[in-house]
Amino acid sequence: MPGGELVLAVAGSRKTQGIIDECVAAAAGKRILVVTYTTVNQAELRRRLAEAHPAAEVEVVGWFRFLIDNVIRPYLPFTYPGHAIAGFDHSSEYQQGVPVDALRRYFTSSGLLRGVHLAHLATRMVNDADGLPLRRLEAVFDHIYVDEVQDLSGYDLEVLLLLLKCSVPLTMVGDVRQAILSTSPQERKHHKFKNMEIVKWFRQHDGKSLTITHRSETWRCRPEIASFADDLFAGTWEFPPTVSRNKRVTEHDGVFLIRTEHVDAYVERFAPQPLRWSAGSAKAHSHLSFMNFGEVKGLTRKRVLIFPTDPMKALLQKGAALKDLAAAKLYVGVTRAEQSVAFVLDKPGDCTHPYWSPSEGPRVSGG
Repeated sequence: MPGGELVLAVAGSRKTQGIIDECVAAAAGKRILVVTYTTVNQAELRRRLAEAHPAAEVEVVGWFRFLIDNVIRPYLPFTYPGHAIAGFDHSSEYQQGVPVDALRRYFTSSGLLRGVHLAHLATRMVNDADGLPLRRLEAVFDHIYVDEVQDLSGYDLEVLLLLLKCSVPLTMVGDVRQAILSTSPQERKHHKFKNMEIVKWFRQHDGKSLTITHRSETWRCRPEIASFADDLFAGTWEFPPTVSRNKRVTEHDGVFLIRTEHVDAYVERFAPQPLRWSAGSAKAHSHLSFMNFGEVKGLTRKRVLIFPTDPMKALLQKGAALKDLAAAKLYVGVTRAEQSVAFVLDKPGDCTHPYWSPSEGPRVSGG
């Protein structure tokens, strides 16, 4: 019976590794497609698959390339006879006021496909071609995986519904708490399910065309880090609590505060990955090898050092809740760490996380 499986898993639960393991374990000759949004994750999947099983018949593609190669290019004549695709346009704005059947909604004057409406065009073409793109997928692949599924939005969710009607097995993996990117940030369709809100769309289809399972164990984050990350989200989200399987003990484990004057000493001693909101943040420490929160999804580091935004400082100092996107970005940053997370914060307020100093080591923040 058509339908699919969705695995919602916490950071460090080996989501991507699970896909790799299943690909490696597949019977010889099985044709497997793995789709993911970001180029970074595509490269990581290809690298790890090559290391695990170089002979595996697995194709890894980006989401847009998947739609172009499997739906739009082969079946374009059903919707726009005689028209050819000259390339892909990443920069077009949402075509407000342009009729949904107009060619110029989906193509630039030079024939480039507008990425902003790519998924909408794909859904139209499945209908115009009377489902032939779905039959093609069933003929070409034996299993389809979608990694980092929380990145999908807008008409991409309509594409998922179409895939769920295919006979080819569909397995989706993701973590809605890491929903900081979007395939269709300007799209009005399903706007209420954008970013973390996508969990509500998933839950609407649970037990119908979709079976949801949860993985709540992390092999990456220490218990203190996992607990801090869980607390970033209100109980109304109904996320299962994270269980840490990281029992390693080092000289510096947990969540800490660092005063600005001690940052360089801390970096020299522990070599953490410095993280910030954007390139315009933490300019006083521009000599550090920063990464932004949005760049580190999928990475693992032994330690991270976070330069918090003002709302993040308020969270630490007085427990003020973050907005959903900010909470998701901080979650991504915090959960990169295996052993320790440190926040640069000169005024602790009510925060009880211990301070680290070069001479005294950890001490209570109010001490």
